[in-house]
Amino acid sequence: MKKNKKLLIIVSCLLLVGGISFAYFIASTIFSGEGSNVGGTTATINDAELRVEGTLEFQDLDIYPGHENVSSIKVTATGDNTLIPYNLVWNGTNTLNTSLNYTVYKTSSEVEVNATCEKMKGVASGAMMYYEECSISNLEQLGTAISTGMINTNDTKVILAEDEFITASPTGEEAYYYIILEYPNLDESQNNDIGGLFNGEVSVEESDAEPDINIIAAYIKQDDGTYKEVSDIPQSGYTINTEKSVCSNGATPTGTVPNITVNNLSKSGTSCYLYLDEYAPSAKEVILASKTIAIRDSFSSTLTLDTTGTIYQAEDDDGITYYYAGAPTDNWVYFGGFYWRIIRINGDGTIRLIYNGTSTATTGKSTQLSNTSAFNTSYSDNMYVGFKYTSGSIHGTGTDSAILIALNTWYQNNLTEVVDQIDTNAGFCNDRYPSTSTTTSNGSGGTGATVTYYGAYIRLITNKAPTFKCQNDSDLYTTSGSDQGNGSLTYPIGLITADEVVYAGSGYGNSFANSSYYLYTNSGYWTISPARHNNDSWVFYVYSNGQLTGTSVNNARGVRPVINLKADVQLTGIGTTDTPYRVEGV
Repeated sequence: MKKNKKLLIIVSCLLLVGGISFAYFIASTIFSGEGSNVGGTTATINDAELRVEGTLEFQDLDIYPGHENVSSIKVTATGDNTLIPYNLVWNGTNTLNTSLNYTVYKTSSEVEVNATCEKMKGVASGAMMYYEECSISNLEQLGTAISTGMINTNDTKVILAEDEFITASPTGEEAYYYIILEYPNLDESQNNDIGGLFNGEVSVEESDAEPDINIIAAYIKQDDGTYKEVSDIPQSGYTINTEKSVCSNGATPTGTVPNITVNNLSKSGTSCYLYLDEYAPSAKEVILASKTIAIRDSFSSTLTLDTTGTIYQAEDDDGITYYYAGAPTDNWVYFGGFYWRIIRINGDGTIRLIYNGTSTATTGKSTQLSNTSAFNTSYSDNMYVGFKYTSGSIHGTGTDSAILIALNTWYQNNLTEVVDQIDTNAGFCNDRYPSTSTTTSNGSGGTGATVTYYGAYIRLITNKAPTFKCQNDSDLYTTSGSDQGNGSLTYPIGLITADEVVYAGSGYGNSFANSSYYLYTNSGYWTISPARHNNDSWVFYVYSNGQLTGTSVNNARGVRPVINLKADVQLTGIGTTDTPYRVEGV
């Protein structure tokens, strides 16, 4: 909505000297605007949505010549990672005889900027002069102005910033514009502005500018630390040195070749000098490089698709996690003399693996440790759902469970030669958040023989809403020295969670029997997730038909160890049975 305000000038002590009059008047309420309909979509450009928020203001009362005002305009671009060219435009009415000066700055993040003006008066050639002297706080944080100009009388459109660029991302890329409007103090009479009108709105319009990025020179770091100019940029193995590389127009290059990104691209004709350092991609980058990213919204049915080439995205306690689901054939790893399947890339970049034995067979007892194990030998108390437990404590860690003892023994006998590649910070969630209700988590129960239903029971049986997040840090099992979790493990080894099984493509009960997802082995094996205590303690396990179910902790079931590879390991291979991922140097 636009607001129109008539310019009202009140003359005070008007004196004419030699036919010349100076700016010795008081102006009241020159302009008040609503930007581009605050919060409204202003344009759709190349299938991207550009939204303008903020107000272009010039609405202070008792304005004197020399007055300045700062307005903040935010442009948010939402789309499919498309580079969008646009102009920032003012459209409106201006009947003032005095042109308004404007200066535009642009930043990638919000800055607190304010104008402070002091009213002044004086005498020149016998005439009283009224004017303002203004200062702008934090102006230096805005950098160099990207445009300046004037809004003249009878102007109906002015391009405030021409040929701007923004990358429209799915989460919304933001650009902030700070527009300083000045009602100038002229050495002449400005009385003709009496009754003038100034109003308008700010919007965006499509520009036909091309990015036009010119790589002037590229340099590759040599063994002696110097950089040598090259005529062709290599297509792999190098990353941008962000400290040495530079572009004009405030743009900044980042990334690894061939995927170089120029951030803060704001003008066509941008020139760059690139400095490249040798680079070995992380395990996460190697895995994701060839994947399509997808999101699962519903977990009310099984996932049986061949999902080779696809990986799914969700959130965990450390950020974005990428997990495998369905029936992929490209999540195989050979490490420490054993084959493993990748469950997911954790939010911290570590790689979570589940044991598959000494071959790539996908079914049978060979996919688990040779000996089955009870989760705990006793079942009459809630504490026995614990990976570690203490009598009378919901989240106790005083005593190792039977299954943890078995895992520790196997780790000590089989993985001590490769411990440098195994992460000790990522944990294993034995979620013991209790409830005496099957439908909502009320925090009650969890000790002694009290009937109790644990977090995963309500999430997976009642709500069918898995999570990668651990409700209680005391139930996140990590080794001593870890910066998270309970720090109670001797070795960084655990089990898959029931939630991870559901994310992979199964669920609780007969309707979720699934022989067509990668965790199906035709053999039953434990998860780490407690289910409930009602006369005996139950923990979830994967049944031989692939469904998730529960059983008393004293029953013997299969054991498939889970470990996490460090985020900085270097992988070779493509993840198939013929060419599994392998950790370099192992």
